[in-house]
Amino acid sequence: MQRIMGRLAADRQMLAILLLVLGNLMISFGDVLVKLLGQTEATPYQYVALRFLMTSALLLPFWWRLPREKKGWGQWKIHLLRGHLLLMGSACVFISLIYLPLATANAVFYASPLMTLPLAALLSKEQVRLPAYVISLLGFGGILIVLNPAEWHWAGWVALLTAFSMAASNVLVRRLPQGRSVLATLFLTQALAIPVSFALALPGWQPVAGEVWLLLIGASLIGIIYQGICILAYAMADASKIAASEYSGLIFVTLMGMVLFAEFPALNVYLGAAVVIIAIGLQRRLR
Repeated sequence: MQRIMGRLAADRQMLAILLLVLGNLMISFGDVLVKLLGQTEATPYQYVALRFLMTSALLLPFWWRLPREKKGWGQWKIHLLRGHLLLMGSACVFISLIYLPLATANAVFYASPLMTLPLAALLSKEQVRLPAYVISLLGFGGILIVLNPAEWHWAGWVALLTAFSMAASNVLVRRLPQGRSVLATLFLTQALAIPVSFALALPGWQPVAGEVWLLLIGASLIGIIYQGICILAYAMADASKIAASEYSGLIFVTLMGMVLFAEFPALNVYLGAAVVIIAIGLQRRLR
């Protein structure tokens, strides 16, 4: 075990990939909770506003105790932009999961790594080699097999906005300074977006029942864990070398959809998932 841990510590790319796989397992459970929330009276913006508020309230005492230089105020513009990207993406997730099966919606969400490549080159000036584009295109081809464009639903376009917001948010992490506090990044990202989230939520506000609060709390906690994992992972390695690892979540949500919602995928889902796994394996070989 010590040898394995030592190897992981030395191989930051491998550790970043494993973190993203773990994060996508966690967020798959979060998608289940959000899908259940979509069956209640809660609105998309109400879900986002309450989630941001609860997450910020939970993190505030810990953020307050951080040293002044660790609080992250010097990068408030990046946190503000990431917060509103998260707002858009979270609302789009809610809408997508109402109208699409778990596997179908997540197949579109996992276009995010493909979008990460040009965004990484544009925003972070990363040198993205041709093989990285080819491997991500291979993974995206697997997603298209799963999605089956012949049965495209309008909510798929909404899910694409989720993919864009995820990709842009993850690339922006690379613009933050080394040694920053992950906790401060999590807190400021959501706290700075609370005013706009409530401004959007209040016109259609609905009473919040007890079971809705339980789902919201669960989704918020999982969201904190997932965002923290992504921040750590994308700080360890170039986005172009690890982004395709996020495709692993497609496998998790497919299984959860089968077990929890009787959403049994057709053959194209299994074929597409196999292509995605191959893409992840090829990406690991990039250096």
